[in-house]
Amino acid sequence: MKVTVLSKELIVPSSPTPSDLKTYKFSFIDQQIPPYYIPLILYYSHDHESTTTTQSQITIKLKTSLSKTLTHFYPLAGRLTTNKNTVDCTDQGVQFSVARVESNLFDVIKSPVIEELNKLVKVETSYVEEQLAIQVNLFECGGIAVGVSMSHRIGDACSISSFVSHWFTLAKGSETPMPGPVLDSAVLFHPMDACQFSRNPKDPTAPVPFETLVTKRFIFSSLAINRLKHKVVKDHDTTLVDLTRVELVTALIWKCGTMALGDQCESSVAFHSINFRKKMMPCLQDQQFGNLFQLANAMAHQTANMASRVVKLRESFMKIDSAYLKGLMGEKGVEIGKGNFKEIGKCMVKEGVGVFKFGSWCRFGFNDGDFGWGKPVWVSSANFSDENSIVLMDSRKDDGIEAWVVMNQDNMHKFEENDELQEFVGFTTS
Repeated sequence: MKVTVLSKELIVPSSPTPSDLKTYKFSFIDQQIPPYYIPLILYYSHDHESTTTTQSQITIKLKTSLSKTLTHFYPLAGRLTTNKNTVDCTDQGVQFSVARVESNLFDVIKSPVIEELNKLVKVETSYVEEQLAIQVNLFECGGIAVGVSMSHRIGDACSISSFVSHWFTLAKGSETPMPGPVLDSAVLFHPMDACQFSRNPKDPTAPVPFETLVTKRFIFSSLAINRLKHKVVKDHDTTLVDLTRVELVTALIWKCGTMALGDQCESSVAFHSINFRKKMMPCLQDQQFGNLFQLANAMAHQTANMASRVVKLRESFMKIDSAYLKGLMGEKGVEIGKGNFKEIGKCMVKEGVGVFKFGSWCRFGFNDGDFGWGKPVWVSSANFSDENSIVLMDSRKDDGIEAWVVMNQDNMHKFEENDELQEFVGFTTS
């Protein structure tokens, strides 16, 4: 798939950012997040019979609406300061690239090569000043893929969803007022004096080079998840009720991933990011911008079955409750937050313990991102360098899940050949 960048420019907010908002402070949670981009790509087909809108017109519309959106999401048009604790919001602008793709959109979707998807979105793993980058990819068939890259330091997947929803609603021409982002996370979780994340090459949590890792996508249909649920309930002594898709798929991948590590680990830990906006008392809005999550962690022996893993996961999720969050906002909040993130590093240096890192983008509404040309025919991530990490996303066609799994080559081969995984996975793409 040949991708040629045709143009690059900076899109600035349509209205200048007020002088009293020139400095955006990171919360103490933001300060502990690795400084890499979160890649998101939304794919849109084009029906020549039902619309006369051209790719050029769509591109102009996206630029204009992005400028208006940045007026509300002004930190995204800023630059990371030298101390990496704040963003200088002086409207430097967002990189907006337009690229030509010598391929058919549906060919890419039908047989996606994940390494190739990197060409459709900016992927960066080092410290960056820019907070956001956009790449609009024009396919030969008339389709478009919009690549969105946002610095994880400034926000999580829910924050990206809020931004994309706002942008695409404006692009669609909606006259209905939209709720803007709430940009006061640093008030809720007061910043520390210094950035806590260190890019030490000996740090066990530091990203592994792309070349040593493999990213593959595994599809779990709603029917397969229902069969998995039936099996888990049947294997448990007591009745497990209201099992979620995320709990079930996480438990299956965790178990099969542990088996793939073989003798390398007697036990393993599953870390799962928990969006706590709705767990706060009172609840925070989805428009609350920033990194508002904590890591639940569950440990299991290598031989633990699915049912016991689901129970352990559920128990770990429930620990991130209103009482925990009250403490996170209290006098000892910084220590609680630092301890939560440092737990991964502690586990990674323990001999005989495998570590798996899960994140869920489910229910964030990415599949509803309509900018006036219909909803996306597919939503994807791209390749990323974080070994034994898994991102769960909503399937486009049903209430299933797409799991994007990163492992080293040898372990990935063992993982995808696991009989229990094969029993429930629909198909795989690499």
